Amino acid sequence: TDIDEVIVGHTNEPEYKKLQNNELMEAFRDRTVKIDIPYNTVWKEEVKIYGRDFNDRQITGKHIAPHTIEMSAMWAVLTRLEEPKKAQITLVQKMKLYAGKTLPGFTEDNVKELREEAPREGMEGISPRYIQDKISNALVRDDTGSCVNPFMVLNELEAGLSHHSLITREEIRKRFRELLTMVKQEYEDVVKNEVQKAISADEEAIARLCGNYVDNIKAYTFHEKVRNKFTGQEDDPDERLMRSIEEKIDISESRKDDFRREVMNYIAALALEGKQFDYKTNERLQKALELKLFEDQKDSIKLTSLVSSVVDKDTQEKIDIVKGRLIKNYAYCDVCATDILNYVASIFARGDSKQR
Repeated sequence: TDIDEVIVGHTNEPEYKKLQNNELMEAFRDRTVKIDIPYNTVWKEEVKIYGRDFNDRQITGKHIAPHTIEMSAMWAVLTRLEEPKKAQITLVQKMKLYAGKTLPGFTEDNVKELREEAPREGMEGISPRYIQDKISNALVRDDTGSCVNPFMVLNELEAGLSHHSLITREEIRKRFRELLTMVKQEYEDVVKNEVQKAISADEEAIARLCGNYVDNIKAYTFHEKVRNKFTGQEDDPDERLMRSIEEKIDISESRKDDFRREVMNYIAALALEGKQFDYKTNERLQKALELKLFEDQKDSIKLTSLVSSVVDKDTQEKIDIVKGRLIKNYAYCDVCATDILNYVASIFARGDSKQR
């Protein structure tokens, strides 16, 4: 049979099923070939979809705060994924694996298995159009503000669920709301980390802390004393200092000796090559030093005082420095940098400062 013409159309699966179930659409059923095209399930690719329309070139007069698009895309993708059946990972971890992130114990073959166990993944969930509509709503709803942040968009996404035409079961609506809670937790972790880095971005202070740590682990490893620069006396290695740094990256008491020897061996190997040790070349140690410095400095900066109406001049100057780093290093504007500092300050004020 010669085919003179082919009509190509697209629709959502629920709408297609509604047509299929219509007894008056027999001719439609007989002449239709269904090809399933799932929604995107790769987080990074989803971000690109919204980034084309919501960026500095397309949106003028309003700043879109960092992570607004990323968090919206994260929720969209999560609604399309199935819970892992075998692997001992969370849905968020599964999403990150699909996006190319590496997790201990997972190979490309494991990721392939995850996809194979969920062949209909992407056939259900929230559409990009819904996300785009809600981002647009957030941009126009607050006509007094100059910046749209992730919470504004996430609130729009949640509000729209109550009258979403394609969500017919309350259990699905409930699941989507639970996924929004997951996304908010991810966002909280991200901004806490950025504020921590902004506070501990004093490279000279980190270098001094690193030098102090190395002096102490060297003395500990070789059973020597550490010369106190202030008193001139020979002191025992400062175990409290060493552990306060190592605990930041979950080095247990039983593994501290191995870690200290590992660092010393690395420094020695560099010395043989005529090179100097730089803490930035050791990712784990750098993270530990940054977290330790943050812990030491957050009290002097009095971050929790942001939730109070009274901030002294010295504290305000330090806060302004941190805000400047957020603007310079993470693309915040003055409004959202202030908002995020207030948000993270409220987290510390309630004692929820432990990094996940």
